[in-house]
Amino acid sequence: MTSIIFRLLAWGGFFGLGVMFFINQKSFVSLDKEVAEAEKLKKEATYNLEIDENKSSDLINGLFRERGKLRLEIEESATKAGDFKEEGEMILLKEKDLIEKSAKLGKELIAIRADLVEAQKKTAEKVEQGAPVREQTKEVLEEVKQLEEESKKVKSERDELNAELSALRTRRDVAKRTYNEERERLLSEIERPPYHYFGDEVEIDVLSVSPSGAGLFIEEGYKSGFRDDFKYLAYEQNEPDRYFYLQASLVQKGLTFLEFMGDFRENASDFIRSEQKLFLIRTGDSNTTLP
Repeated sequence: MTSIIFRLLAWGGFFGLGVMFFINQKSFVSLDKEVAEAEKLKKEATYNLEIDENKSSDLINGLFRERGKLRLEIEESATKAGDFKEEGEMILLKEKDLIEKSAKLGKELIAIRADLVEAQKKTAEKVEQGAPVREQTKEVLEEVKQLEEESKKVKSERDELNAELSALRTRRDVAKRTYNEERERLLSEIERPPYHYFGDEVEIDVLSVSPSGAGLFIEEGYKSGFRDDFKYLAYEQNEPDRYFYLQASLVQKGLTFLEFMGDFRENASDFIRSEQKLFLIRTGDSNTTLP
């Protein structure tokens, strides 16, 4: 029974709604338009909202990026500020040291200037004292210059004399060679004596110098052509222009004493030595009584 009542009430309500819908159809039509316009406005608002949200999102992202950059810049600035602070502290410490060093150098500079003034004063005194010496030096330099000029002249004259001496030596060598050639030619035509002939040149080795320095001994005698009182013009191979005279005496079979002649005896001890090689040329002052 109860269910029937509910069913009747439901159908009654349904028909009532249908009647009301029919009656209020125009109102529903106007509401549909309003709802459609509202939906349209809603869509436009939603679209604009999405656009605004996208813009807001981009703006927020940009703000985040800028905030990140700003944070990095702030961190870098903080780091640099720390470095600058440390550098500033180091500069302050160095500035203190520099100020102390500057003060010390200033004192040293004052002392150096005082020493410099004193040194300049002493230098001026020495310059004044050295004036006579400089004058003497000037005179000495002039004398040296004159001596150099004279030395040049002497050197020029010496060179000329050396040239003349060289020419004379050449002429002497040529004459000597010519003489020896002619002598050998003439001697080849005559019988040679068993002793040194005039102009004969022999080579000897000094055995020893006598203790008195009067002469020298050689291990050659009669067999080699030496005779008593024969005189010889002697020279050493290394000094062919330094001649001296020797006279033979006490000539034996294999031993001869050659006596120094003239002033050479005084200098013989400094010039003649054992085992020295000498060249002897028999001169015309020798004993000519021999056949």
